[in-house]
Amino acid sequence: MISLRRHVITLVAVFLALGVGVVLGSTSVATSIRDAVVEREETTATRLEAAQDDLATRRLAADRLDSLAGDLTPAVVDGLLDGRPVLTIVAPGASDEDVTAARAVIGAAGGIDAGRVTLTDKAVDPESDAELQALVANLPIGTAPAADADLGTQLGTALGRAALLRAEDAKPHLEDGERDTVLTTLADAEVIRFEPGTLRPGQLALIVTGPQEQESTAVRVAALARTLDTEGAGAVVSVGPGDSDGRDAVGVLRSSGEEDVSTVDGAGTDAGRLAIVLALAEQLARGQGHYGVGADATAAAPSLPPAAER
Repeated sequence: MISLRRHVITLVAVFLALGVGVVLGSTSVATSIRDAVVEREETTATRLEAAQDDLATRRLAADRLDSLAGDLTPAVVDGLLDGRPVLTIVAPGASDEDVTAARAVIGAAGGIDAGRVTLTDKAVDPESDAELQALVANLPIGTAPAADADLGTQLGTALGRAALLRAEDAKPHLEDGERDTVLTTLADAEVIRFEPGTLRPGQLALIVTGPQEQESTAVRVAALARTLDTEGAGAVVSVGPGDSDGRDAVGVLRSSGEEDVSTVDGAGTDAGRLAIVLALAEQLARGQGHYGVGADATAAAPSLPPAAER
């Protein structure tokens, strides 16, 4: 007969064996898990390093191609805009560096600097709509836009009549006195800014914009660009690299299927600035397109015009 003492010892031995087995088993599982985690971390680190190397290679290639575009630009654009006055409109959010660089390349193409007009925040502020509408309605701009036209169209009509040449005969829409009245009134109302004595009627319009916090601003700038296109010989809207994500005038125009105004993304790059000049020249022939590296661009840049037309 088994004594109580031996019975207790047997039970203790059983539980001890079970405990040791659990510990050993847990240690084995833990070791396996640890090895798997280490292996995964090493694999992830390897993949990350490979991705970083690939990104660096792509960036280097992009930088070299952009540098090549910059080297070729003077020869490519030479004479493309010879004697053509180009007005620059600076929308809220635009990079001043992009504006300056674009105007320099336009000059290299033989274009005449028709001046720079900056749209203030008030020009796109919905709270100022009533004041802006009343202001435009009383300007001496000839045939006024429809009363129910959006504010981008109304402001574009006023600016187009005062600061652009007619497409059909390259003559001013208004007499000099009327032009001065329109521009000065808009400036006094803090809707636009410009340096007195620096503006002359432009044949083409370049609108430089940037990313917007409010979609309404992008929509208004897009409407203004469409109107400037009809009031002059053509319009191009540009935005800086990486800025065109739909919340800017370029994104609005592209998403709407725009077929008159041209757009360029990547305006802060040499390739983008080359595309701007080519797009302006294309507009003179009433060509149009959406250029750059964005997913919604149709090409990197317009094709070069035939040599006989340059």
